[in-house]
Parts: sequence; C-alpha cells; structure tokens
Amino acid sequence: MENPRTNTDSLSCSSSDALTTTLYNSIQALGRGFDVTSDIRLLYCKGAPGARLVQLDEDDAVDLVVSDGVVVRNVPTDIEFSRSKSTIERVPVRSFHEVR
Repeated sequence: MENPRTNTDSLSCSSSDALTTTLYNSIQALGRGFDVTSDIRLLYCKGAPGARLVQLDEDDAVDLVVSDGVVVRNVPTDIEFSRSKSTIERVPVRSFHEVR
C-alpha cells in the first residue's frame, strides 16, 4: 500500500481541489462587500452567499477552464478570465541622493 503523503497523484489532486475551491470562493465573493476594519478574507464577505451589491446574470453560466484540467463549473458569463503573461519589471536601484 502506498503512503498517500508520498503519492504524487494524490498530492496533485488535492492541490487541484484546493485551487478549484479557492477559485469558487473567489467567484462567490465578487460583488460582495468587506468590512475592512475587521477581516477581508473571502470567508468573511458581507452578506449571505449569493447576495451581491453588483448583479451578475447567474442564469447564463459556463464552465471556466483555468489551467491544466482545473475547471470551475457554472461561472456567470459576466465574469471573465484572461491569462496574462507574467513579467518581472526590472528597475535600477538608486541612491538617496540620486532620487532627490
């Protein structure tokens, strides 16, 4: 019997499940308010799940393919996903006297 901690398939599956759950929670949080004096984690969004300050057409939904096999089901078409190229901006470091 394989140790589940060393099985790479189970690790990638649980990682994929965690990513899918996080994406789903993020989508559910869109359009809801935060109490910035308290906590801004997705879990503590204001309002009941599904209650939003911004209306989304939830009847017209599609499956959102994010990356290699990660799919978030029933995402309103009002929510768009775009892949951007990750870039690193290199800015030269200046001394205090050069900045003035």
